[in-house]
Amino acid sequence: MGARHLLIGLDGADLDLVRSLGRKRLPNLHRLMAQGAFAALRSVQPPATLPNWTTLLTGVDPGRHGVFDFTTRSGYDVRFTAGSVREAPTIASRLDRMGKRCACLYFPATWPPERLEHGVFISGWDAPVAFEADRSFVWPHSLHDEITRRFGPQRFDDVDEFDADAAGWHARLPAQLCARLGRRAELGRWLLESRSWDLFAIYFGESDTAAHHLWALHDADSPRRPARVSPQDEGGLARVYTALDTAVGELIESAGPDVEVTIASDHGFGGASDKVLYLNRALADAGLLTFARRGLRQRLVGVAKETALTHLPPRLRERVFRAAGARLPSLLESRARFGPIDMTRTRVFSDELNYFPALHLNLRGREPSGCVDPAEVEALVGQVREVLGQLRDPWHGGPVVSRVHRREELFSGPHVERAPDLLLELHLDDGYSYNLMPSGSAPPAGSCAGAAGSFRRLTPDEYLGRKGRSLQGSHRDRGLFIAHGPAVRVAGEVDAAMADVTATLLSRMGVDAGLQLDGVALDAVLRPHRNPALPLVQAGPMSKPPPADEGRVARRLRALGYID
Repeated sequence: MGARHLLIGLDGADLDLVRSLGRKRLPNLHRLMAQGAFAALRSVQPPATLPNWTTLLTGVDPGRHGVFDFTTRSGYDVRFTAGSVREAPTIASRLDRMGKRCACLYFPATWPPERLEHGVFISGWDAPVAFEADRSFVWPHSLHDEITRRFGPQRFDDVDEFDADAAGWHARLPAQLCARLGRRAELGRWLLESRSWDLFAIYFGESDTAAHHLWALHDADSPRRPARVSPQDEGGLARVYTALDTAVGELIESAGPDVEVTIASDHGFGGASDKVLYLNRALADAGLLTFARRGLRQRLVGVAKETALTHLPPRLRERVFRAAGARLPSLLESRARFGPIDMTRTRVFSDELNYFPALHLNLRGREPSGCVDPAEVEALVGQVREVLGQLRDPWHGGPVVSRVHRREELFSGPHVERAPDLLLELHLDDGYSYNLMPSGSAPPAGSCAGAAGSFRRLTPDEYLGRKGRSLQGSHRDRGLFIAHGPAVRVAGEVDAAMADVTATLLSRMGVDAGLQLDGVALDAVLRPHRNPALPLVQAGPMSKPPPADEGRVARRLRALGYID
């Protein structure tokens, strides 16, 4: 029993944080790094959860697998789709067709689960299940019944991130996350010790949740650090990382001797500043966007969202959105994002997503009220770059936007049109990221700073944040990659991108995916003459995974609170 190859996903795990916490706290991760290869892993853009895990699991970039965000935009409407629009199968599915036994457990953007003939598949937290997971996210379905008998109900909402402003919430969070990851590690060990696997892949999301909510308590220099922080609260983030390190060690032990280990994260982490940027207000100040008159309907949308997401407990929240039908969540989200904008007089607009700074051109012929002629695009893009290049922090005068990318500069493939037209890179503010927040819920411009009130500073009662508002920890585009095992050199730090991890893993398995992947097997990582007993096997062509129920995905994502 055990596994020949073990893939562990640690959401948001950051190499710099692993280094700073040190070998004493994280002995397993540091041992793997010292005896193998590691990297500050380059994320695909944006450095967000769904596109990056989907690239790792498929080996292709977003332009080919089609997953850029939790939603898909059509005109001025967004539909909650999560990973259900994925256009490429996972490597677990491809290996399954070759007769290899694979387990793929809990990774986001994997609903519906692929029906492996020789293995098992459990979809992650974006699966369209209730507060308590049901059989629909497990393949084979009988495995759900066995897991429930042995480990009890599998719950996703045991930590309500919309309740983060409640007294004592942050003090309780580390223990809750450690308990949850311990339960998942126990389930993983049970599967490893009861069966034999060619590839065993398991995901942990606790490092991401902890960093979002505990960064300012951990970081003594954070501008969002409360005036008083107890030693217990200051050590919360480190405790979660220590528990993850323990889980990694236990899973490797259960996998057996000579296991090939791969550890990866979808992005890294850093602190968020106390400064807010209202991007659509900046566009309006430049004459590129016009706001609509704020009416009763728009105010009701905001009230409905706030009430549902903050005043209902997770189980009831899920039931309300399930009963509301498939269209309501998408309708509310569409109106919240784009309802404040007069699209008949707007040339450029943004979703104002904190984890995905981006812009859409209001193209004639593509958008319902498009007013930009396609012949004007090049000039308009140049104007946008000039406007954003001149956007200055009103407190220290430095530039805010580092680069403006056309989507074609970052992506290639048949699904590039799903990406926003322009993607932004923002400067850090003395090492901390600006907070993008929706202009539709911004305070009056007169109470803000900068031209048109495009900026403001958070008040101390907002520093710790909560889901749906600015969080104290934010994504970075460099995560973590570790490779260890008989096929891996003692190489130290190397350079690696997300798709390279997949290609290198398949090479270590003796599988030749040829030109079908977007990454390359890393020669700096691999020992020469690796796996001589394993013939290189063609992985076979790609095929689109089975379709998902969009409405169930939408209800699940909104009920979980990952999308406002």
